Amino acid sequence: MALNGREVKIDKITNLIVAKKNDERQLAPEAAAQLVIDSRQILNSSPYRHYEPEYYDTKSDYESFKKWLDISYLSNSTKISPWTKSEKAYFESLKTRKERYAYLVKRSNLKCAMIHIPDDAIGRVDSNGKLTKPEYAEIYDEVDRNKNTLKSRLFNGEWRICAGILGDRQSFSSATVLNNSGFKTRARQAVFLAAQLGDVDALKVLARYFSSSSYISGSNKDLQTKTKFENLYRNPPLDEYGMIPYLDEIAGSYFVMDFNRGGVAAMPDNSLYKDLRELVEDKKELKDPRDIDANETTREEFVKYVNKNIGSYQYKFEEYGFSDLWEYREMEDFIDTTILGSLVMSLTPPEGYPNAPYYNTPEELTRLYEAGKLDKKLNPLIPVMYRDSFPKDLRRNILRYAKEHNITD
Repeated sequence: MALNGREVKIDKITNLIVAKKNDERQLAPEAAAQLVIDSRQILNSSPYRHYEPEYYDTKSDYESFKKWLDISYLSNSTKISPWTKSEKAYFESLKTRKERYAYLVKRSNLKCAMIHIPDDAIGRVDSNGKLTKPEYAEIYDEVDRNKNTLKSRLFNGEWRICAGILGDRQSFSSATVLNNSGFKTRARQAVFLAAQLGDVDALKVLARYFSSSSYISGSNKDLQTKTKFENLYRNPPLDEYGMIPYLDEIAGSYFVMDFNRGGVAAMPDNSLYKDLRELVEDKKELKDPRDIDANETTREEFVKYVNKNIGSYQYKFEEYGFSDLWEYREMEDFIDTTILGSLVMSLTPPEGYPNAPYYNTPEELTRLYEAGKLDKKLNPLIPVMYRDSFPKDLRRNILRYAKEHNITD
């Protein structure tokens, strides 16, 4: 299966793609087949490859499912990915900005796809842009050299996430360019994290997500939410460390429409979203399922349209070769972008990111639940520290601290 979920047949003897003859897709067949193989190997080596779903039992789990179902009728909630008392207490026990920075970065589950960054290197760049631990100079230099790359928005955004992890919080905000590559939840979490870390300008970016940049960011237009973030920008509730760690409790986390999930990048570009924006905002032929006045009929119409048309926007990896109309540079760029997209998907937790929850319509959830195929571990109401992908070392530290201080959730 290719990165975008399309089935590809490869001849075991020739290692070439088995496809109907298409005179327009004969360029570099060996490279086309190798791309499918390489991207699949990357996805199969994901740190989450051993993840095992836990499905709701329709005979005994209805109450738990109902809470998830109820929240799916909303566009946002402060109950999504909550902090527990023990997690908060542990976080408050961290007394340096560097410690808190590193904690929030690890909590976000954003990982650098471009280069390995050890946990100890997180937050090692100070507010003046200086590296505070020389042993990480090689990593710092490579990230700094590439974070302004013009290769593509995907490459630019991913290098900026790496820069943010090292300590440049504004780079997390700049990673909003990932929206143009289809990775909406990753972009949202990066910008939200930037705001948590105290980059006040990130609040302006979040405000735009609900106005002029709604569909490009996987959001629905909501001027009330836009105003909320603008007000926070004007009067940011910064703590003594210059951060807003509990921004999710103040503003809530908003469901993001992102078709790249579950290890499949079904839409690793912006083409379908542009079409949806036109149909929803300009032509009014579809209604965003997250709108307050949406109903079962309008939501199902939206889902039906997406399911029917998404395939026509996808790259056809099952073809024998690349397009004969491509220049060699175009082919190279496509290969590089697909490989990076595979790396990004391999590093994306099954449940997504804490402050950028995947959107599902109530009807979609109900169908999965009734079929016994709804994974309860993907419930966005699960506290962050109890999520399957939450860093195990942080969980151990939190539980140990809670036990030592008699804190119960």
